[in-house]
Amino acid sequence: MATAFRASSRGYRADLDAHERRLLSSLCADVIELLEARTAELADASDPAGSGPPLSEDRAESTEEASVFAHFRAELAGLDSSESLEAPQDEVLARLLPDASGDPEQAAQLRRLSEGSLRESKISDLRTARMLLETSPVHVTEEQAPPFGRALNDVRLTLATRLGIRTEADAETVHQSAVSSRAKTTETFMAEIYTFITWLQETLFTAMVELLPEEDEQDEQDPGGTPDADGGDRR
Repeated sequence: MATAFRASSRGYRADLDAHERRLLSSLCADVIELLEARTAELADASDPAGSGPPLSEDRAESTEEASVFAHFRAELAGLDSSESLEAPQDEVLARLLPDASGDPEQAAQLRRLSEGSLRESKISDLRTARMLLETSPVHVTEEQAPPFGRALNDVRLTLATRLGIRTEADAETVHQSAVSSRAKTTETFMAEIYTFITWLQETLFTAMVELLPEEDEQDEQDPGGTPDADGGDRR
């Protein structure tokens, strides 16, 4: 049975059963596949004939290099194009990759500049989460906690969209369905998973907040943000 995230000497820890970790990892993989399909769709649209010259073996990037420079390549690809980019038709993708402006023309321009980077960032978070879910208990360092939490949120948003959750009232209805329904249908099963992920994400954020120093305590420990010897600020 799953236990809430709590602070540990290595950051944060939660005990999840093997089937719970497999389920979460599988859901992360599903969202990755959805985001990568969007990337492939846009690539095909911009180069339908696949006219780009193949790289020679000595110029091929390693997997690690590809991951490091993915955000930059995505942004440069947007800067190189003069065309606007329409929002994805898929309802889940539209929620994961929302418009950055209420003005349609401006939103399309901003999407061209930023969507590629956002997709790559989300894929990176989801892959980090899958890696962390391979071990039991699940240990998340302070540096890994934000991307892990973002990955959980993207999975939760995906389920929320499929369940038709748009308001707090919708979320409460789904929660009640998850805890009270005896009939096991696809929708009630999705509701249970949504409720579980929401709870798990909240316990992680609660554990993170509990470790934050009080403002008064921080000021007493470091009044004025005294610089270190190298000129940096210790804060």
